[in-house]
Amino acid sequence: MSRSLYVRAYILRFLQTLGRYCDLYLSTPIPKGPAFTRRIKSTVGEKKGKFELLFYTPPGWEKRDKDSKNRLPLLVNFHGGGYTIGHAADDARFIAAIQSRVPCLAVSVNYRLAPEHPFPTGISDCTSALLYLWSAPVALELGIDPSRTILSGFSAGGQFCFTASYMLYQTLQERKIREDGRGNIVGLCTFYAPADWTKSREDRAKSNPLTQPLSKIPGLFFGMFEQAYFLSPTNPHYQQTLDMSSPLLSPGLTPDHLINEALPKNLCMMTCEWDSLLVEGETFKERLRGMGKRVEGYVVKGVPHGWDKWPSWFWPVGGKESFRRRDEAYKFAGERCKEYWS
Repeated sequence: MSRSLYVRAYILRFLQTLGRYCDLYLSTPIPKGPAFTRRIKSTVGEKKGKFELLFYTPPGWEKRDKDSKNRLPLLVNFHGGGYTIGHAADDARFIAAIQSRVPCLAVSVNYRLAPEHPFPTGISDCTSALLYLWSAPVALELGIDPSRTILSGFSAGGQFCFTASYMLYQTLQERKIREDGRGNIVGLCTFYAPADWTKSREDRAKSNPLTQPLSKIPGLFFGMFEQAYFLSPTNPHYQQTLDMSSPLLSPGLTPDHLINEALPKNLCMMTCEWDSLLVEGETFKERLRGMGKRVEGYVVKGVPHGWDKWPSWFWPVGGKESFRRRDEAYKFAGERCKEYWS
């Protein structure tokens, strides 16, 4: 694989880390950090290894009665970053917004990134995280109710909400894990998730004339995310062997039977008016509704892809109005989660 791909990935990760610092620690209100972290093994797929989980606890969690039958619902979050950058701490403000409305244990998954770990490693890590959290000893120790699990995610992480659900369903079937030994996903909450990788970036941009230049990747990095995620370190022609319509790559094209079996009835799907992913996201929404799913969520007006991660004092697109829209969107998602958990 080209060394320049790694170099560009490292540069973007450094810049994104600075951005996360500005967003989380130089913008108000400052969200709390994780209460603790754990490194666990990936138990799904061929790419063995470890990754980190960040745990965000509600007030009083440390003093809880571990034997109590009143266990907490579980929020499992997948961060964004084009499969190549980003960190599980990126969504701390979103998690705080959810926990302010309903006490829950939130776990943000720091899945392994491409190009070191290309497709489908990230999905395998997210699936492994769910199996770990749903295991009886861990659920008892953490005081959580696996039967009330919600998945949330942003951009690539939003896509992982769907693809990890598919992989989880298939894994449970293959391992013949009985219904009484499983958790249950009661809802998904996604923000600006890609749904159709059979479309090129150019096709996506043409689909929405409102796509804003600042929501695209600059020239030097344009297309890097796809190159990193779809290529194998040992096979530079790996992308040519992928079926881009696969459910693990294009969740919006998934066969009906898998959607019915693997996805919950309740979904909250947020899209952006100035995003090149708007059309495929809205198309997927309508398909799910047509299949009987209860799909809520709306198009956030006047904002591009990833708008909610800008620091509150720096809004290059959309102005400070974007700050209010972020809070409104998080509130809407929080109310949906509260309803799905009830």
